[in-house]
Amino acid sequence: MSKIKYLDSLMEQALKDEVFPGCNYCLIESGNKHFNSFGFKALIPKKEENDVDTIYDMASLTKVIATVTSILILMEQGKLRLYDNVKQILPDFKNPKTTVFDLITHTAGLKPGISYTEYIGKPKEQFVKAIYELEPSNEVGEKIIYSDLGFIYLGWIIEKISGLSLPEFTFKYLFEPLEMYRTGYNLSPDLHKTIAPTEVRKDRIANGPVRGVVHDEKAYLLGGACGHAGLFSCVKDVSHFMEMVLNDGVYKGKRILSKATIDLMFTELASQKENETSVITEKRSVGWTIMGSYPQSGCLASSKTIMHTGFTGTHLFIDRYNQVAFCVLSNRVHPTRENNKIIGWRGRIGNYVISHFGKGCKDEV
Repeated sequence: MSKIKYLDSLMEQALKDEVFPGCNYCLIESGNKHFNSFGFKALIPKKEENDVDTIYDMASLTKVIATVTSILILMEQGKLRLYDNVKQILPDFKNPKTTVFDLITHTAGLKPGISYTEYIGKPKEQFVKAIYELEPSNEVGEKIIYSDLGFIYLGWIIEKISGLSLPEFTFKYLFEPLEMYRTGYNLSPDLHKTIAPTEVRKDRIANGPVRGVVHDEKAYLLGGACGHAGLFSCVKDVSHFMEMVLNDGVYKGKRILSKATIDLMFTELASQKENETSVITEKRSVGWTIMGSYPQSGCLASSKTIMHTGFTGTHLFIDRYNQVAFCVLSNRVHPTRENNKIIGWRGRIGNYVISHFGKGCKDEV
């Protein structure tokens, strides 16, 4: 059995194990791209066959693909520093000591999220005000606390500095140059039939499968286009982004980011141990995870690897040393978010990918 066929068999087994109803993947290795599609994109109200053009709710992959890259583009345009003060950009922000660096490395001391139920059906401005007024849980720089709120602020920073909406900025400077034409926020209703539904809800947000509308409740209340969630995409489009990163910022001869910026993406900026006895150290670069308790790249990826996951069942990693990039898009929350089988599965599939398509060693010798 070929390496790719064995990889496909692992995907088929994941379907049997009900890790997700269906998924698509893209693997880049040695300059070659491999795509495949499995299972169903929908189970409810009826089964719908999956295909490689299915669009998925990217959830927190929004943070790294769209928001982080947009911040880096603003830096290259000479309009922003990582150490710029957030309050000077967003006057309503509370802490005068917080910098963009603190937000993008999850070290701003912000809470992971905010209760949203009381704001359903109310004007967006009330929810925005509540986010600004929420007290932090820790001091700036005290520890890494993964926070959606920090990236909501980063989205607002992008809009404030550029004078463009988040969809406008990302399309102009990122998605259009990368030819990611099936990627964006609040996609046209014409595309909804190609979008994999997420959770089946029975509440004030929706009554039935959520489809073509962002799954994340905070992003939903903020209009669907946010720094932490809201992006939709497909594996073919994501492969363009991964190719650009592996090529040191160049896609089809077009420079999207400088090599210096790509270097920064792979540079450890913050780290902490989970506890005093832990041998696992969580490491962060600009938004990306470099290492953590459940690395979706597995245990065999090199130290030059960046990775991230999305709540809906998405993940990707890029190993710069092994010249391997791997992305899986799924809707594991369909029909319910209670299915958590994907957490351990990501690392196991990552081990196979690195050991069979990379250079076969953990670090440079």
